[in-house]
Parts: sequence; C-alpha cells; structure tokens
Amino acid sequence: MSKQSIPSPPGKGAHFTLEDRAKIEYGLNHKHSIRAIAKELGKSPSSVKREIERNCTQLKDYANNCSKASYCKVHHACGDMTCNGLCRSRCITTCYERCSEFEEMECERLKESPHVCNACANLKHQGRPCHLVRKVYRAGEAHAKYRSTLVDRRNGFDLTLGELIDIDNVVSPLLKKGQSPYHIIQTNTLPVSLSTLYRIVDSGELEAGNIDLKQKLRRKPRKTERHGEKVSKKIQETKVGHMYGDFLKYMDEHDTFHTEMDCVIGKRDESPALLTIHFPGLQMQIAFYLAEHTAFNVVTKLDSIELLLGYDLFCEAFPVILTDNGSEFADVAGIERSAFDPKLKRTHVFYCEPNRSDEKASCENNHRLIRDVIPKSTSLVPYTQEDISLMMNHINSYCRKKSFGRCAYDLAMEVFPEEFFDLLGLYKIPANEVMLKPQLLKDAYDKAKNRDK
Repeated sequence: MSKQSIPSPPGKGAHFTLEDRAKIEYGLNHKHSIRAIAKELGKSPSSVKREIERNCTQLKDYANNCSKASYCKVHHACGDMTCNGLCRSRCITTCYERCSEFEEMECERLKESPHVCNACANLKHQGRPCHLVRKVYRAGEAHAKYRSTLVDRRNGFDLTLGELIDIDNVVSPLLKKGQSPYHIIQTNTLPVSLSTLYRIVDSGELEAGNIDLKQKLRRKPRKTERHGEKVSKKIQETKVGHMYGDFLKYMDEHDTFHTEMDCVIGKRDESPALLTIHFPGLQMQIAFYLAEHTAFNVVTKLDSIELLLGYDLFCEAFPVILTDNGSEFADVAGIERSAFDPKLKRTHVFYCEPNRSDEKASCENNHRLIRDVIPKSTSLVPYTQEDISLMMNHINSYCRKKSFGRCAYDLAMEVFPEEFFDLLGLYKIPANEVMLKPQLLKDAYDKAKNRDK
C-alpha cells in the first residue's frame, strides 16, 4: 500500500503548543539536553532555552536557605530581646527574612544547563527534600502562563479618550436604530476594525451595548476554551512520542501502511458502542460491538481480536493504528502490548491533533454508510456482533467510484490471507443483494425503535 503524502513541517517561528511543552517536560525529566529536545521538536536550541527560562515555575519553602546557616551565631534578629536561642535554630522560618547577615544559598546545578530541577533526585526526596529555591518546568503551568501572557498583550484598545468619544457619538445612535456594526463600518469612517468595534461594544465602553445587537442576543455565548484546549490538557506523558507529528515521522521512516480506529456511539445515555477499524488504502472497515464505551473494553476487544487471529496475523493486519484523543483510547500501553506476551508489541498507536478529524477523514466518511443502516441516536442495545458483522459485510461489498468500481473486499482479498476473513466472519455479498438501509437489520432495528418510543 502506498504511504500518504507528508506535509511540510511547521516553520521554526511557530508558537510552542501544549504537546511541544509536554515533550520538553518529558525530555527534562529524563535528562535530555536542550539540543536533543530542540531536535525532537524541530526548533532551535535557543528557542527551547528561552521557553524554559520564561515559563518555568519557581518553588520556595519557608526554610532557612542562608549560606551561613550551619555556623551562624546571630541572636535577636526578630527583635525579641528576651529570646536567648540562636535564630537559626529557634526561629528557623523567619530569621532569614529579617537578618542583615542573610546570604541566600544558590544551587550550583541551576547554574548549569538546562537551569531547572526536573531531573534532580532531591526534588521529590521523601526524607529531607531540597530547601533551596528550585525551578521546575511543568507543561501545564507553562502553557497556562503562555496563554495568560498572550491574552494580556492583546487586551485593551489603542485609542485616546477623544477617539473613543467620537466613536460613541457615531456608533451608539446607529446601533439603537437597529443597524449592524458591519453596516456602520461600511457607511462611516471609523479608526477601528469591525472586530475591534464588537469588542468595544462588548466591554461596555459605549452608550449602546450588547442589548442593541440583535445577533448577539440570539446566539449562545461562545465557549472561552480554544478548540482542542480541553482535550489537549489531558495529554499525558504516556502519549509523548505518539502524536500526529510522530506518526508522520514514523510513516516516513518505515515501509508500511496504517489503519484508522474510532468509535460509533448510539444513544448518549447508553453504554454500548461500535469499535471501528478502517483500512484507508482499501476502503474496507470492520466493526466490533463493545458492551461499554471505555478504555478497558477497547483494549479487551483488541486482545480478543489478537487471540483470534494470532500474533503474526494481527501484526500484519494492524501494524500502525491512528486514532483520536477520546478517553476510550487513553491506554497507550494496553493498545500496543500483545495479549500473548506483554513484553511484545503488537502494533504502534498514534493520535490525531485535537479536533482534527480530517487527519483520519477516510474513517469518518465511511461512518456515513454505517449511519445509513443504524441511524444516529438509535439505541445499540438490541444489536449483536452478528448484526454488526452482517452490516459491515454489506458495506464492504458496496462498489466505490474511488476504487474504480471495485468493492473493498475485492481489494482486501488481494492483500490479506483467506484465514483473515474466515476468522473474523467476513464475506462478500452479491452485488444485487447489497442493502444499506435500516431494513437490513429489521428485527434488531424494530427493537431499537420500540425502545425509543
């Protein structure tokens, strides 16, 4: 099978993403050099260094970190003349704050690259943790600091009070007449853009307000989270090295093909789902019934498929799996390890960028055929694996124009051995008998329809 075309990498000037920051944290935790981290990210070492310095977090305990603490003889630093003890032993939490002799002890390791304590053994020491000022780089905190700085720099309006008054005199009366900001911008000369005018109105700087914007009242408030931000926050250290950029790199270096994995759900308040695996080059898709839409059930189903096919045939059929960031695919190790021997790897799993379903568009498009048979929001409870296999056999026997009039099974039978189809219960339906309507699963469909009433 031919490999997909690989887009050119992003420019060096692109901002760091949360995934990039997760890789930086992973590298620092495992004592990788800044140059090695930069090479992995495709950035310059100086950019990575500035990112670490700018967005690292400083930790400090209320402990005496004076360089003279071991031999200090100072008394009464706190001003209590009745105290006869040494300040370093009696007032260990406050003496350094008031003592004129205080000299802060600096960690020698922080003077060396990468200037953070991520890989230091004393950072999480259980007995006596380090009491010096520590600097650590944490991806989540670094990304939040970056987002805060980015938003703060773009707040406010570059307008004088006189300009704002002039805008108010022109815009407010027209808004109250029912005119839109776009109409006002087009028919009047204003020193602001359309988007800035909307922000000025939203901030309450004008006599007119959001109540005078008809479309504003009709629409629900937009979510403040950026696309993919919520999902991106769930990126764990286990997914580092398994993201879409890593997938492109792996496919470039290996002569192999990939499959695309996803889930199709029924009614949202019910547990069952369908686990689908799509072969983009063949346009073939197979589906398996899941009792529950969970990570445990996904791994369990993959285990049962491997035990049915055998380790070698499973590796041949599913060498690389590309999926999304759904919680049901969160168990990276469980998906990759073999059911026969946990030390063996049966596949390589990679994840699309958040909210980028187009990166496995072939799989998503094929789900439309499933929805022709099982309409959206239809309960999956009455269905069995036999029903699902029958549906997929009809779908895979459907001739496609993009396959030059051939069906998916015609192409797949030239690639996979006959036992692959026999073990999974896959077979070709005669062309004139192919049905892609709910009537295909009439008995089960009627049960689902009656349940919805």
